[in-house]
Amino acid sequence: MAANGPRFALDHVVLLLPYDMLQNPPAWITEKLTVSPGGQHADGKTENRLVLFQDGTYLELIAFINDDPEKRSGHWWDKPYGVVDFAFTTADLDYQSLKQRLQDSGTGISYAEPKAGGRITPDGKELKWEVTFPTGVDRGNVPFFCTDVTPRERRVPVTEANATHPSGAIGMAGMLLEVEKQNLERLSKAIATVLGVDTQDNDQSAVDVPNEVEKSKQASIRLQEASQTSKKDLALTLRLQTADHDLRDAIQQQIEEGVVSISFE
Repeated sequence: MAANGPRFALDHVVLLLPYDMLQNPPAWITEKLTVSPGGQHADGKTENRLVLFQDGTYLELIAFINDDPEKRSGHWWDKPYGVVDFAFTTADLDYQSLKQRLQDSGTGISYAEPKAGGRITPDGKELKWEVTFPTGVDRGNVPFFCTDVTPRERRVPVTEANATHPSGAIGMAGMLLEVEKQNLERLSKAIATVLGVDTQDNDQSAVDVPNEVEKSKQASIRLQEASQTSKKDLALTLRLQTADHDLRDAIQQQIEEGVVSISFE
């Protein structure tokens, strides 16, 4: 990251699942990842569970409650099942500066005003945050922002037990975005502009994580051209890293029209 860039960190990645899978996570999740409790969001449309990592990031398993089509209709995550979005965080989002940088970039991508969000934890604690969503582009192409109002450790309650995983995963290596050729340069420039880094390396932008972990490498957002066989204009893969860096079998799971894609590095 450029020395004068904003201090943004990769916060969490959103994995959309059917409601029954959220209630009873399948073996292809639990054999590799430890799932922790979550809760219902304040809008009453979605519910989540968390996969927490030592580096302070987390994978948010999310579903529309009872797979209710009315709750799904018009929602920004009304998408095929799989990895659908990712978020950055910062202690204090300078919204006006973010908007100005993007305006100057000429990408046509910006961000809407921050809006309040929250949920109640299973033990009754209220969580509050602000979310800042991108405009001029479909969700998942660039990060949204999640900025805590209540202490972050309430929202991301990492412990030794819940951040220990059968796969040995210690944190996030970042995201891989496979995009159509005509969108590659625009999205690469937008993400680099958000992070305040130069765009010479158009296919990769380094990003911080909330906590430093021994033996971990810096996370990054990678972009590459989608394959000719892909039927999507955007495919997201969560990249996880392990302490010993031994390769683990990737998770590639078809759910109806969607694919869950998680790799290990």
